[in-house]
Amino acid sequence: MIIIIFLPLPENYYHLAIIDKHRILANTKSPKIVLAGGSNLAFGIESAAIQDRFSIPVVNMGISAGFGLGRILDDISRFLYTGDILVIVPEYSHFTSAWNGNGGAYELIFDARQYRLLWSSYYGLPSGFLSYISTYLKAIMPRTPNPFAYRRDGFNEYGDYVKHLGMENRPFVSSKNVGTINQTYINSFFRFVDDFIGRGITVMLSYPGYEEQSFQNSAALIQELDVLFRAKENLLVISTPESYCFPVNYFFDTNYHLNTEGRAVRTSRLIRDLQTSGLLP
Repeated sequence: MIIIIFLPLPENYYHLAIIDKHRILANTKSPKIVLAGGSNLAFGIESAAIQDRFSIPVVNMGISAGFGLGRILDDISRFLYTGDILVIVPEYSHFTSAWNGNGGAYELIFDARQYRLLWSSYYGLPSGFLSYISTYLKAIMPRTPNPFAYRRDGFNEYGDYVKHLGMENRPFVSSKNVGTINQTYINSFFRFVDDFIGRGITVMLSYPGYEEQSFQNSAALIQELDVLFRAKENLLVISTPESYCFPVNYFFDTNYHLNTEGRAVRTSRLIRDLQTSGLLP
């Protein structure tokens, strides 16, 4: 297994885009807006429109919820400085089952060589190590190219995934109730918020674009999360979950991945929420 772990993944493997995003973030001067979350951001935001609206550099760090929200925040922490604006847009499962991540987290740790993210007091070991090994073996085996496969080169210079734009929507199944809130995950998240704010970083929270049936199936949990977030005095919640509940025809292939139309609507609403916050010109 150790030999397998250190074999190189194909250069164009989707999760390896984190290497490119590290470079973009490191080369972007402060003050800047950094978007942190999973694939709801990768497939759901037009960062150039936000940058044009506020005349502040924008970097979209979203790739995969499977990295785990704790590791996502830890991973970008070293690139954030006083005066930066961090907009966190988590997936709802991050507070029920996905805080620590899954196979994607192992790819971030071993394949992107971020070994320091293996363990922290903020998060535990990812789940699904054997599934990670299985996925790894499939990834390095020769096979016929899939036109719908996610690829590292599908991201633009802002960190937005654009390869799917213009493609026809693909059928998917709505998510059932995503589970029960884990208070330990909430507490760890709030510790991250406190640490960032203590360093002079403005922290905002917005909500992911979510398919309406999936939203209804987890409506009580989503409402409970919103109450908890708003009770955190130093966390600026700039959006409402309902504002990002969208019809199924706005989604490309999952309940978080927006298509061209959905992406435009979601970006417009995020710009509105950022403007309403009063912290941007």
